Amino acid sequence: MKRFFPYYRHLRLVVWPFAGGIVCGVIHGIASGFGLPFMVSKVLPALFPEGGVVRPLVIFSNDQLARAPGWLHPLTSKIPDVEVPVEHILLLALLLPPVTFAIRGLSQFANAYLLNYAGIRVLERVRTDLFARIQSLHLGFFRNHKSGDLISRVSGDTAIVKNVIVDVTNDILIQPFTLLGGVCYVTFMAIQKTDTLGFLASLLVLPLAVLPIRFVGRKVLKKSRSMLNQAGELNSVLTESIQSPREIRAYGLERREIERFRAQVRGFFGLQLKVIKYEKMLSPLIELFSAAGITFAIWQIYGGSLDQNSVIALVTALYMCYAPLKRLGDLSNRVKQGESALARIEEVLHAPVEVPSPARPRPIPGGHDAAVAFENVTFGYDPARPVLRDIHIAVRPGETVALVGPSGSGKTTFINLIPRFYDVTAGRVTLNGLDIREATLADLRSRIALVSQQPILFNDTLHNNIALGRPGASREEIREAARRAHAADFIEALPAKWDTLAGERGEHLSGGQRQRVAIARAFLRDAPILILDEATSALDTESEAQVQAALDELTRGKTTFIIAHRFSTIRNATRILVFEDGRITAAGTHAELHAASPAYKILHDLQSPSK
Repeated sequence: MKRFFPYYRHLRLVVWPFAGGIVCGVIHGIASGFGLPFMVSKVLPALFPEGGVVRPLVIFSNDQLARAPGWLHPLTSKIPDVEVPVEHILLLALLLPPVTFAIRGLSQFANAYLLNYAGIRVLERVRTDLFARIQSLHLGFFRNHKSGDLISRVSGDTAIVKNVIVDVTNDILIQPFTLLGGVCYVTFMAIQKTDTLGFLASLLVLPLAVLPIRFVGRKVLKKSRSMLNQAGELNSVLTESIQSPREIRAYGLERREIERFRAQVRGFFGLQLKVIKYEKMLSPLIELFSAAGITFAIWQIYGGSLDQNSVIALVTALYMCYAPLKRLGDLSNRVKQGESALARIEEVLHAPVEVPSPARPRPIPGGHDAAVAFENVTFGYDPARPVLRDIHIAVRPGETVALVGPSGSGKTTFINLIPRFYDVTAGRVTLNGLDIREATLADLRSRIALVSQQPILFNDTLHNNIALGRPGASREEIREAARRAHAADFIEALPAKWDTLAGERGEHLSGGQRQRVAIARAFLRDAPILILDEATSALDTESEAQVQAALDELTRGKTTFIIAHRFSTIRNATRILVFEDGRITAAGTHAELHAASPAYKILHDLQSPSK
């Protein structure tokens, strides 16, 4: 449980509901462990007296307590006699069962309700903290973790951890009171009647139950880790399939995907069974210990002077001693599962921040101008295998720079270093002379607008999707940005106009419409640096013309970086950089490169064979 202690801080917001739930649980535990045996021992004799003669019901008596060991006499002598007159016995017999069960039922309900309230709030905080951590991690983290597995950690593993923090904690605090109640009743009877000492001795079996709990706990921990990892793989296959419906149907992969999913489900099913096997093994083992204890107790009292009612009450109390033990054994298994889930969560919570903000940030100089320089930059996702090598280039404010080269030559990686999606391995990237690692991420990225090949629109209104470019922008500013992006006309033609939902990832819009909404977002941001990552490569000719017109206006006066496979989209570039194998092998205008760079000439002529 020590591993969970740091997460108990989440209970601070719900400390009173949680404390109230615990108090109600304690009441339920005492009512079960002591109240039920006490009720059985008093109600049955009252309703069915020996010889049919009703006598006053003695609850406490100094005569009975006088049989206690001598060292207890100073204490027992101070307890007054308590008995119920004959005329009230029937009333007691009729009231005691409903009162006892009412206390148990109401306290159990209050305990469950208050703890579920606290549990839901804790789950909300744990999930939010995990999600917030994911938002702060660099892009390299997502290259190494499947999205489905991350979803499994946020949704499934956090729920398991919540169960430990709230439900298991509740039982750890409550079950001992049930056990204590039963032990107290057996002890109470042993003080009054020496024949019951055998029952008291049978409680010595309880410590032996720790042995199967420890054995099973180790097995559950190991199997739970495998089961949760398999759950992540299952979610990954599911997520991948749901995100690729067109490709699956286009290539007739439905049967293949079903078989992949079935294989993952079978693997998960097998691991679940192993966890269940060890979980459910514990209860019968503890019951064997319980049966041994009760058998020993019966052997001890056989032939004694105890009446039937006393025996029934004592067996009930003894059962109340072993029932919490079974429950605590189950809690041990749940804690082991929680440890497995917590380990997966902490892989995210404790993941290193590889792109940190500086401890003492410096403001970026230069106002709305943006001079970007790469100074002897080398970078590799794996430092031992550089993707970019010895990049040295300076881009003036307002300059439009196009990046061309074969796939895998380093263009996108070059672009990703500007907003610090990754940090360079060697060298530095500067903005207006300041190393971008010395500025806060928020300050740096507020100066950059990005329009990618597949722009991401959220399942929100078109108005709100554009507003993401500059939160707090006025309605008029959003409309003006859409007009400049050639998006206002098609938005106004929609039935819901600006309140139209874009759909998941913008699926309710065409490719050209999505691009124009993304461009409107960039217009609204009005950042001095603009990155266009193959912004028109997936569009048809008509859509490309409309988007290109919007981009021509958007790039005016901004330091612009364009990745393009279509050479028609970089006609206005002031400089073109040619990438080959992670290096810039040539730089210049179109005319200069066509004459001097074989790599550029080949790429260009492939799109213009007539020339």
